[in-house]
Amino acid sequence: MSWTAVVPLKAAAARKTRLASVLAPEARVVLTDRMARHVIAVLRQVRSIERVLLLSPVPLSACDAEWIEDRGAGLNAELARVYAGLDGALLIVHADLPLLATPDISALLAAAENSGRAIASDRHGRGTNAIALFDRQPIVFAFGPGSFLNHAAQGTATRVRRSGLSLDVDFPDDLAVALATQEFLQAH
Repeated sequence: MSWTAVVPLKAAAARKTRLASVLAPEARVVLTDRMARHVIAVLRQVRSIERVLLLSPVPLSACDAEWIEDRGAGLNAELARVYAGLDGALLIVHADLPLLATPDISALLAAAENSGRAIASDRHGRGTNAIALFDRQPIVFAFGPGSFLNHAAQGTATRVRRSGLSLDVDFPDDLAVALATQEFLQAH
């Protein structure tokens, strides 16, 4: 079965505002653009992913993804709209995963194909960084604070724990962890 991957990306001015104490607005845009391009490049390397969609208010230059306009209804409503318009399996991966690698995505997809759904939390176990929906059962997207528990409570989902899926860059300490890794320095 082929997969469609969706990578949500906020408008430039709204990205990573929690990093304002350590990065100027322009630097946050550069960082988020690089991480988004990295995530998209990783997704393109996974053979079972047929389509990669960027869900964003505007297209991202120099990225290998189809653009779907984020119409401003909020992330969960936008994802529900995209999901309703697609056939087949759906993978949602956030754009702020600087250590993401092809084996991480392959493990997530294999788990979903085996159990129907798979989910990867952030390193704190609170947020959802990626969710793979193979079973096409209804879901209420609940991205935001506490999203991992909200998503996990909706049926049976296999939890996939991998460093490339768990380190998202939301806060200054997340950025510090990413900057301390060799993988991040090589990729960025």
